[in-house]
Amino acid sequence: MSLKRSASTAIAISVGLFVLLDFFVQNAFIGTLKFVFVRWAIIIAAFAMILGFFNVLIVHLNKILRFKQGWFYSIFLILSMMLVLFLGLIEGPQGSLTGRIFQYILFPLQATIFSLLAFFIASAAYRAFRLRSWDSALLVITGIIVLLGQIPLWGTLTALKEQILEVPVMAATRGILLGVALGTVATGLRIILGIDRPYTES
Repeated sequence: MSLKRSASTAIAISVGLFVLLDFFVQNAFIGTLKFVFVRWAIIIAAFAMILGFFNVLIVHLNKILRFKQGWFYSIFLILSMMLVLFLGLIEGPQGSLTGRIFQYILFPLQATIFSLLAFFIASAAYRAFRLRSWDSALLVITGIIVLLGQIPLWGTLTALKEQILEVPVMAATRGILLGVALGTVATGLRIILGIDRPYTES
């Protein structure tokens, strides 16, 4: 292992252990050091966002100059990016023009993109609800009960729907969250202990 990779690994392990230790040991020195490390991480993340901004700018400028496919959309991307940056530097994030851009342009675009998810959900539901086995039949029956239970006409179905959502669905959701938490802890420990080193060169 080179000196550069060894130094990066040692720094990452030390910082990770100090931040993790603050959750288990109540010490003023460790707490202050953890606060400093977190502030440094915020500063590094800000510089990473700036580098990402310039990377997007360079990539799309190169696309425009070479007239690659979709270069026309790159022009709108760069112009809108520069406009929002210019207004943000002059007015700040709470400015009137900046707020209008977010309210009348960005939010409708987000709503449009999320509305497209309804078609994918419908397609996935169609594939999932096809009767192929007893498991799929149970899924179809449960889905019908939950859908009909949303209509406040049948009290029995509404109560059954609440029972389904509160017991088996909640249990499955908690199992998934526990799996995600364990995976996050395992990944964090592998990085802290230097087993995985994404912060070094491959």
